[in-house]
Amino acid sequence: MRIVALLFIVLSSVGQFVFAQNPTFQRLNIPVKNGSQALSNPFAGGLNTPQLSPVDLNNDGIKDLFIFERSGNVVLTYLNTGVAGQTSYVYAPEYIDNFPVMQDYAMMRDFNKDGAADIFTASTAFGTQEIQVYEGYYDNNRLKFKPFRFNYPTCPTCNPFYIYYPDENPGFWNTLTVVPTDFPSIDDVDGDGDLDIISFEPAAGGNVYWWENTSVEQGFGVDSLHFVLKDRCWGKFYESGMDMCRNSLSPSPDICMHMLTGGGGVDDRDELLHPGSTLAVYDQDGDGDMELVTGDISFDCFNMMTNGGTPEAAWMVAQDTAFPSYDTPVDLPSFPAPFYFDINNDGKRDLLASANNKSINEDQRSLWWYENVGTNSNHIFELRTKRLFVSDMVDLGTASHPTFADVNGDGLTDMVVGTYGFFTPPSTAQNARLYLFLNTGTATAPVFTLTDSNWLNMADYTPNDYDFSPTFGDLDGDGDLDLLVGNTGGNLYCYRNLAGPGQPMQMVQDFNTMWVAMDVGQASVPVIYDLDGDGLNDILMGERQGNINYFQNTGATSNPIFATTPTIQWLGKIDVRQYGQAAGFSTPYVVQTIDGPLLVIGALSGEYEAYLNPYPTTDSLPTLKFKWGNLDDGERSHPALADLDNDGIIDLLTGNLRGGLGLYKTNISDIVPTTEAGNLSPELLIMPNPAEATAFVRLSTEESGHWRAFNVNGQWMAEGQFTEGSFRIDLQTWPTGVYTVEVIGNAWRSIGKVVKY
Repeated sequence: MRIVALLFIVLSSVGQFVFAQNPTFQRLNIPVKNGSQALSNPFAGGLNTPQLSPVDLNNDGIKDLFIFERSGNVVLTYLNTGVAGQTSYVYAPEYIDNFPVMQDYAMMRDFNKDGAADIFTASTAFGTQEIQVYEGYYDNNRLKFKPFRFNYPTCPTCNPFYIYYPDENPGFWNTLTVVPTDFPSIDDVDGDGDLDIISFEPAAGGNVYWWENTSVEQGFGVDSLHFVLKDRCWGKFYESGMDMCRNSLSPSPDICMHMLTGGGGVDDRDELLHPGSTLAVYDQDGDGDMELVTGDISFDCFNMMTNGGTPEAAWMVAQDTAFPSYDTPVDLPSFPAPFYFDINNDGKRDLLASANNKSINEDQRSLWWYENVGTNSNHIFELRTKRLFVSDMVDLGTASHPTFADVNGDGLTDMVVGTYGFFTPPSTAQNARLYLFLNTGTATAPVFTLTDSNWLNMADYTPNDYDFSPTFGDLDGDGDLDLLVGNTGGNLYCYRNLAGPGQPMQMVQDFNTMWVAMDVGQASVPVIYDLDGDGLNDILMGERQGNINYFQNTGATSNPIFATTPTIQWLGKIDVRQYGQAAGFSTPYVVQTIDGPLLVIGALSGEYEAYLNPYPTTDSLPTLKFKWGNLDDGERSHPALADLDNDGIIDLLTGNLRGGLGLYKTNISDIVPTTEAGNLSPELLIMPNPAEATAFVRLSTEESGHWRAFNVNGQWMAEGQFTEGSFRIDLQTWPTGVYTVEVIGNAWRSIGKVVKY
C-alpha cells in the first residue's frame, strides 16, 4: 500500500493505457480434425489460464462470453447463440480488437448500470499494481471502451485513472492495489446495489479487505466509483496458506482471526507474506449474504466458506475444504480460480474453475464447468467437463512451434507442430513431442487431420529435454527435405530423409555430434536457408536471448559442415526483446515471396518483426516492419508461412505460449502471381523427367511467355522467355534435387516439377 500526501508531486499523473491495434491480416479458419472429430474453433489459440466474464458484445440482449487469458494477456470473444440449456457459443474474434491492452486479470462488470459492461483490470504501467477501469459503450451495436477518469477533488496529486481511497489520516490517500498473482472479487458484497471490491490485503497476511463503494451513499449516483476501506477482516477468517484449502474461522462475528489467534506459532512467521489467492462470492443458500470460494497458489483445490453473518457484516462459520465435496472436488493444478455465472442459458448460475498459475498449471484440462442442477437459492454443482471450449480448438499444452512440409509425399502441404510439453502430474509440463497433422483435403481446400501425436517418437527425450521446435530443408543435397529440431538445451536434433524427392518421408536420426555442439544457450529455434547464396543451405537459429544466430555451411552439397559457434551471433543486430524483458525467445522463419525471401521473427512479446532479402551482416538489417501485421496472439509467438490454398497469397500460422494456433491471410504475394478467374492454365509437359543435363518443356498452347525455376527452398535458379509454347532448361550446374518450374503467360500460369539427378 502506498500513501500519497497532498503535497507530494506525482510525476506520472496520467493513466497508462493502450488499445489493441486492428490486425493487418485477415483471420482464416481452415478445417482441422482430431481423428474423426472436426474441431469447431481450431485456431482460437488455446487456453491455459482463462478468466471468464459474461458480456453482451453485440447489444442483442444476450450474454456473450469474454475470456481473458493470463498466459500472454490475450482476449478471446464468443457470441452466445442463446440455446436454452446448452453452452452454445461461437468464436467471434472480430470483437477482440475493441478491447484495450490488459495484464494479470480482467473482469467485465457493469458498474454504472447502463447496459454496457465495463472492465476492471490491472494497471499496465511498469511495476504497478493499481486497478484501472475502462467504461463500456456501444458504437453501431459493438461494445467498445474508453478509460474511466476518477474524480478526486481533495487529492490533486492522485492519478485520475487509478482507484484511490481516503486514508485514516486526513489529507492522505491510498492506492487500491491487488497483488499481480491474485484475482479479486468485484461484486455487490453488501447487497446495496453497487459494486464493491474484496481482495486479500495487498502487502502481507491472510485477511481479506473490503472496499465499499459509497458512490450512491455520497450522492454521486451509480455513474461514479467512490471507495472506502470498510473492513480489514471481511468474513473474520484467516488464510494461512499452510493447511491445504483450510482456513482459520473465527468463533465470533466480533473477532478477527489472524496469525496469532489462528493458532500460529513461531514457525508461521513467513505467513506474513501473502502468497496469492483467487476469490468469488455468491449467495449459496438464498439468505442475502455472500458465501466465498477461494483458491490458493499453494494448492489445487477450492475452499467454500459459508457466511453466518449478514450482508454488511460477513462471518464465515463453516467451510468445505474440497469444494464441491459432494460431487467431484476441484483438483486443478495449480492455483485454481473460481467464476460464477450462467454459462448454459438455463437461468441458473454455474460454477467454473480454471488454472491461474502462469508458470506451472494444467494446460489441456484447464477449464472445468460445474452445472448448477439446483436453483439460484440452493446451488448444487455437478461436473460436466474439464475441457470447456478447449476441446473445440487445437491445444497441445504449452508453447507451440509450427512448421510446414509435405510429409507423406502426396503433393499437399502438411503441418508439424512441436511443443514445450503438456502438464503431467505432479508438477511438470515437460512432456514434449512433435504432432503431425496431414493435409487430407486438396491443394486449394486444405483440411488438417491430427495423424500422429508423437511423430518420430521425440517424446523419448523427455522430460530431460523439451520445447521442441521443428524445421525442414534439404541439408544433404539429395532433393528431399530433412528435419532439424531445436530444444530447450539450445542445440539440435537432426533427422535425414532417405526417401528421395517427392516420396513419403523416411526419417533416420543423424547422431553426428556436430548437431549437439551447435549450442546457442537455451530454446533453439532453427531455420534451414542459404543466407549467403553460395548454393549450400545454412542455418539461422533463434534463442531465448532474442537474437538470431547465423551458422554458415562450410561443407559440400552432400556433406554439410557447421562450426560449433555461430558465424554471426547477432545477425543484423536483431534483438526482439522489449523494455523490461530479460528474454526474447526469437523464432525465425523464412518464406519466398514475389519480392524476395522474407525473414519473419516471433518473440516473447507476441509480436512479429519482418526483414526482406536478409543477408549475412553484423550491421543492422533494414526492417520491413516492426509489429508486422499488427498481430499479437500472445507470448512466445512462432510463425510458419506457406500458401496453403494456392491463391497466390501467403498464409501465416502462429504458435504461442498457450499451446494453440492462430491462422491468418497475409498481404504478401507468393513467388507466383494469382491466376485470373476464368482463364484455364495450359497443361505442362517436362521431358525427360528425371533429367541429367537438359529438360525440354512443352505447353498445350502456342503462346509466348516467361518462365522461372526455384529449388525446394524457393530460391531462384534460372529464368527466361519462350515462344510457341516450348523452351529448354539447362540443368548441368544445378545440384541434384527437385525444382519447381513456373510458366507465366497472358493471365495464366502453370506449375511443374523437374527432378535433376
